[in-house]
Amino acid sequence: MPGGNFGNSRGSGHGIALRRHRVCDNSNVIQYRRIAALLLGVWLGAGIFADIAVTQNFQTVDRFLSSPGSVGASVELNRIGRERERVILRRNAGEENNFLFENWERAELLLGVALFATLFFGERPNKPMLGAAVAMWIFVLVQRFFLTPEVTEIGRKIADLPGNDPLVNTFWMYHGIYSGSEILKLLVGFGLALRLSVRGKPDRDRFAREYEAQQALAAKNAARLTRETRA
Repeated sequence: MPGGNFGNSRGSGHGIALRRHRVCDNSNVIQYRRIAALLLGVWLGAGIFADIAVTQNFQTVDRFLSSPGSVGASVELNRIGRERERVILRRNAGEENNFLFENWERAELLLGVALFATLFFGERPNKPMLGAAVAMWIFVLVQRFFLTPEVTEIGRKIADLPGNDPLVNTFWMYHGIYSGSEILKLLVGFGLALRLSVRGKPDRDRFAREYEAQQALAAKNAARLTRETRA
């Protein structure tokens, strides 16, 4: 019968629409996960690079003093005194590290906001992943506004103090706290990266159910508005 064929056609068309809607949403979820993985990869990779660069800045001073690379530089170092020059070069390395940390932490705060927004708005919020992103952001917040200013200020003061001064111990205490927070932040980040790389079993009907729920809600609201209009 023509009526029966029309009903089947509508049912078939509705199913095709649901499948198209579902495929589209699955694609969006995959894209958001890739963006989140990219942001996290940049965060972790650049963070590790910054940590290595800070360590190498001080070690480069000793390498340069032991092997300046040219006869002229070696003669000048001998004339000035390598120990005197070492103090100046290490102070310069310290200032370079301060600049690197302060600006990298600003970038980390922006990366943290972008990562959280991607995880929150990209798909149904996953509480463990959101919690990991927030935890990393809080670590950076503490580093940027508490630890880094203390390490920077005390580091400049102890440059002129003997090694047994109490302030030197305070500096290394803050330095240790900073290092510990950095390690914890990286561990949380690697855990989040692992979670992003492991995809759970997909629910093929989830988007169809959500679509049907939205349609039912829209129909309910339309019916309520019709009753109110007639009343």
